[in-house]
Amino acid sequence: MKRLPVEQWKRENIIGTLEQFDEKYTMFARPLWDEKVKPLLNWVLDRSKSKRKEGSTLRDQALRIGSRTGIMMHLFENDRPNPIAIAREIGAIATPERVARNIMVSLPPEGEKWDVTDRATLTRDIKNAAVYYGADIVGVCKLDRRWIYSHSFDLGSGEYNVQEIPDEFQYAIVMGFGEDYQMLRYAPTYIADAETSLGYSRMAITNAYVSKFIKILGHKAMSCSTNTVGITIPMAIEAGLGQLGRNGLLITREFGPAVRISKVLTSLPLIPDNPVDFGVTEFCRACKICSDKCPSKAILPGRRIADARNESNAPGVLKWPIDAERCMGQWSRIRKPCTICISVCPFNKPDNWFHTMVKRFVDRIRWADPFYVKMDKILGYGTQADAKEFWDRWQPQPTRTDRVKIKR
Repeated sequence: MKRLPVEQWKRENIIGTLEQFDEKYTMFARPLWDEKVKPLLNWVLDRSKSKRKEGSTLRDQALRIGSRTGIMMHLFENDRPNPIAIAREIGAIATPERVARNIMVSLPPEGEKWDVTDRATLTRDIKNAAVYYGADIVGVCKLDRRWIYSHSFDLGSGEYNVQEIPDEFQYAIVMGFGEDYQMLRYAPTYIADAETSLGYSRMAITNAYVSKFIKILGHKAMSCSTNTVGITIPMAIEAGLGQLGRNGLLITREFGPAVRISKVLTSLPLIPDNPVDFGVTEFCRACKICSDKCPSKAILPGRRIADARNESNAPGVLKWPIDAERCMGQWSRIRKPCTICISVCPFNKPDNWFHTMVKRFVDRIRWADPFYVKMDKILGYGTQADAKEFWDRWQPQPTRTDRVKIKR
């Protein structure tokens, strides 16, 4: 695995002038105002009836909706330039004194500020805290404001405002939350989406922990847990968490595309990481499995381009842009997120010695990528698991309690 200077990555991947993207044109916002795609969000706004089909029963829906409950933590994120309406309302009620009394925690010291002159120790402590609070991987990047949305759009109220991030926010802490390989094999059922939803919940909760930790140290933090404020994937790439895949997702060395990513912007003078290269671009060039298996044909089968395929693409970066309208159209038809492009990706594999070895081959012997792709197909990876026996065979494992090591 190579580490690249961030400026080299930008020179190789940013084509021409890169403009800030407007959050109003993301595929989750457009159906709220764009008549052309308005029906595509009905699966969220309507009540989806359960079915007798395994993977779509009431029990499966309960698992999925329960998994998403933690994402409500983002409703408390009122530290952004344009907090959503419900966050402002909650903030007016949940004063620090009132919260302290109800959750039995002391109010933070007043006027104190942690010394941050030792940047290496500071960066180490922030990363350790992020992992302790729930992140599986964490990196830091210098904030490139071209990744920040030019305008914010409130999905709940429709409020639309110019977005300006204060100059003191100079860095982004980017965190990754791995998803379970076995659960994602049930895509595109509610079972697989339960795993995705749990990832979003973990994001929101961990973001709240990390941002609060920084604020108690006397410094600025802005929690951006639900893909708000800016485009997260390029920040994750610059923070060294992974590379961009053909499926339009971050491909990490640890989890492939089976990972959710969040960010906390901060004024802390952290030491940024560098982008990594472990063979994803070359592999995706040879592999078209996600494109072939995509039900809506939203994934580009050809070469990388820097142009937008529709209004919901940010142009100017060399990539395989997703046709977001087709993708969301599939979600609308099945009335749930799809995630097939994650489950079939050859980088999405169980964590064992064999697949670790294959990843090393993909990194070091890149000319053999067509062979790796062929073997992935022959060995039958990426096939959907049968949901009929899920509940009888499902055995979630308890979280380990010995997850902290203390150096001697």
